[in-house]
Amino acid sequence: MKHNISLIVVLWLMTVASAVAQPNEGATPHRTRLIPYPTAQLAHEGSLAKNRYMQPIEEWIEVYGALRGEFTYPFSWVERQIYIRIEGCREPYEVWINGKYKGQSKNGFAPMELNITKVSKEDKNVVELRLKGGDETRPIESFDRGTPHPKAYIISQPRVRVRDVAWRTTIEQSGVVNADFNVIMQNETLGAKSSELFYEIYLNDTLRLTGGRLSVALGMYGVDTMRFGAPIPDTMLWSREHPTRLSLRLKNRIAGRDVEFYDFNLGMRQVEFNNGSYNINRATERIEWHDLSPRSTIADMEEILDRGIYAVRFTAGYVSDELLDFCDANGIYAAVTAPINSSAMGSSRKRNGNPSNNPAWREEYTERTLQMIHTTKRHPSVIAYFLADDSANGICLYESYLAAKAITATPIFYLDGGNEWNSDR
Repeated sequence: MKHNISLIVVLWLMTVASAVAQPNEGATPHRTRLIPYPTAQLAHEGSLAKNRYMQPIEEWIEVYGALRGEFTYPFSWVERQIYIRIEGCREPYEVWINGKYKGQSKNGFAPMELNITKVSKEDKNVVELRLKGGDETRPIESFDRGTPHPKAYIISQPRVRVRDVAWRTTIEQSGVVNADFNVIMQNETLGAKSSELFYEIYLNDTLRLTGGRLSVALGMYGVDTMRFGAPIPDTMLWSREHPTRLSLRLKNRIAGRDVEFYDFNLGMRQVEFNNGSYNINRATERIEWHDLSPRSTIADMEEILDRGIYAVRFTAGYVSDELLDFCDANGIYAAVTAPINSSAMGSSRKRNGNPSNNPAWREEYTERTLQMIHTTKRHPSVIAYFLADDSANGICLYESYLAAKAITATPIFYLDGGNEWNSDR
């Protein structure tokens, strides 16, 4: 009997994993904003203006319910991969490149990236976002969605590329602080490829804390994670009182040529939540969240700061990197909420009741939760995630919680669920 129960549990977990692993149609794995630069100096400046490896779409023209923009494919991109990153569309949309369908997103409140290499051509290209209105997702979007004002970046990366970067801080019992880094490398070709990854960590642009070089060897369409770490003084930890940030500098070299540079602002901190208390870097802090619209501006954030508020929970919707960057730089603790609010559908868990207990919505709920985490995970200010706002409770939020706990140690909450198990305590 025990074996049968175990088998049922394993099969159920496999079902959950398969349900949550599917990205939006055509999308590459979700990640935080990652802009390649052609030189270390440009990477350090971090501008979102056009550079040799990135072009923002600077103007959208509305044409029969679609947004149309353009980019230019230079000859220097011929041996590279081309991606489009779309942020802040705020409603479901399809992506068409030069009249060819490439993918779609039901969740316009999280960034999405697609590989558009095969549908792009040298010289001028046309990008079309065909807006779908949101009727399909309206049952779980009972909040002010705002008007679509998407940002889009055309990104050129080498065939062996940096796909994502993440880091984690661990404070040992002895008080030693360890910083661990993961750089995911991917080969986008049919043949075996190799590259060299150079890394350095700086404080205040002058003090080099560590550095090194890793060799990357990948088979056909291979993916591998390059790992490195370093002990850091506890005086360099990020917190509300001391929002100290370090600089992680990466360089990818293929066949003796430097093909992409990155420079990330790091905030190293450890977050735990036990028995109703937050522990930031092992120090207990009393945090009272101040609810804030994700449509807030930097001016709104400055006003919040002037009022002495240092903990904001962004309610359901699209939270821009710029808002979270402001929190990072100013020591404001932030909580991000998945773009789910099904309050308009009532609180009943019975058939045809609230979507939160309808298995047909399970994948949408879970994917929105995972997108939220993957696209904000590098911000040190984000110390908590909320599964939804005012959305009853049920199987969709249960599985969202399990999926979230499988990929992050950041506390996960759902305060409108009747004190059930799918919220950290």
